[in-house]
Amino acid sequence: MTRIKTTILLISTAALLLSLPVAILAASSSVTAGAFASYPVSVRGAGMGGVYAAVVENLGGAYHNPARLGFTDSRSTGISYADMSGLGLVRNIYLEYVQPDKGYGAAGLYWNWRGTDVEGPGGEGELGYAENTVSYGLGKRFGQYFAVGAALKGYFISTDIDDAGGKGGALDLAVFVRPDPWTTVALVVRNAISRVEWDTGLGDKLPLEIELGATYLIIDGLLGAAELRFEQGHFNSFALGVEYVLMPELATARGGLTHRFDRTYPSFGLGFTPGAFRIDYAAEIDAGGSGLGTTHRLGMSIDF
Repeated sequence: MTRIKTTILLISTAALLLSLPVAILAASSSVTAGAFASYPVSVRGAGMGGVYAAVVENLGGAYHNPARLGFTDSRSTGISYADMSGLGLVRNIYLEYVQPDKGYGAAGLYWNWRGTDVEGPGGEGELGYAENTVSYGLGKRFGQYFAVGAALKGYFISTDIDDAGGKGGALDLAVFVRPDPWTTVALVVRNAISRVEWDTGLGDKLPLEIELGATYLIIDGLLGAAELRFEQGHFNSFALGVEYVLMPELATARGGLTHRFDRTYPSFGLGFTPGAFRIDYAAEIDAGGSGLGTTHRLGMSIDF
């Protein structure tokens, strides 16, 4: 069984490397850009300005970079919650379980829900909309420095609007490298293969997304991180962030920003690690005067 899983990951890595030139040069195509868009679940990454691929560990690792699972050495489970823009209209709940295996790395399971209820036509009743994603991911480490990963995702849309639901699936591919104790580098290709079928009978692909990230320990206790993102072969955004250890093995402070198109979104966060527990908070601030509020995120996890 271990050989089978390792073979799958090796094939996935080869597919990832072969797909990069095509992904970067690809022109726009008919895709579903709104539904199942990638929304962050790592509270730590959100607090660091929106850097994820090379930063995630513990909660959110299975979602943001399945290759990171290859460096996991303990079981963990966790949950995160977000009130998008602080309006109480769109909420996000994320549940994750990670199980390491000395034979090949680790496996991760997650369920990600994002939904809302809005007032119906004429102020009568409510219209509900929900996106559910379930995923199984694998991460395999080769030696001390290099890991690859893949995640198979199932998507399900439910809504009170006629013929607006759908379902589908996608495959994510990832690489995570730790060349020395101070540096990490990560590459994630989301929706390398994807398909969504709508209740109307129409079908679409999901947007092909690429995330390239890195971290560097600037001085003892101060971590810097950066990330570039591409969608459908075009540059999308970049993010910069830092994390500072306030109290070793107990408390950290975070901050950073994401620049997307012509707008910049700052964020900050805090992390607490009392023993095997991890508690994280992040606030993402709308600084563009669009009228949207601050998105608050809270995450909790435990290693066991």
